[in-house]
Amino acid sequence: MNAMQRRIATAAMKLFAERGSVDVTISELAAEAGIARGTLYRNVESMEGLFAQVRAQLAFELHDTNVRAMDAHGDLDPPLRLAVGTRILVRLAQENPAIGRFIVRYGLTDESLREIMTGPPMQDVAAGVAAGRYVITPGTEVSIASMLLGTTISAMWTVLEGHQGWREAGTGAAELLLCALGVPRDEARRIAASPLPNVTFNF
Repeated sequence: MNAMQRRIATAAMKLFAERGSVDVTISELAAEAGIARGTLYRNVESMEGLFAQVRAQLAFELHDTNVRAMDAHGDLDPPLRLAVGTRILVRLAQENPAIGRFIVRYGLTDESLREIMTGPPMQDVAAGVAAGRYVITPGTEVSIASMLLGTTISAMWTVLEGHQGWREAGTGAAELLLCALGVPRDEARRIAASPLPNVTFNF
């Protein structure tokens, strides 16, 4: 996206999360984005289309940035990759509440589950199984993907609602996920508290 498209997408994300729907007018979006209505008419065909575009672009950015951040540190152990990825997303909810609220509001969808199933999170789980780091029951991939998605989003929610800081929520979520995948609790706790890489999201 160019700078104008990002500005529109950021404003739309905030409004969609606040409303819980795509029931947003051009005037409201223009005011939130701080741009002229005419500019929006040239860039937005419909609110439904804008929502789909924002959701897809955010999903891509989250996965891509996470993967690049971890790949930059070499061949990380699969449990460490999972813990880092989970905690980065929970930290994002505190650093950018608009994105966090959008994810919490719209993250539990069929599209999100499919993206988890075919994307980096489950690829890392498969790598962990192959390396003997995880012990899972064959045929439970959908349940595992749902667990990854739901646990991370729940941790983000606790941060946004002020129940926990991102460190506590992210570390706790990562430890729970690793234990559920068969990592011994003491090791899971140590991995979940490992330092995080510096990550900058472009959205």
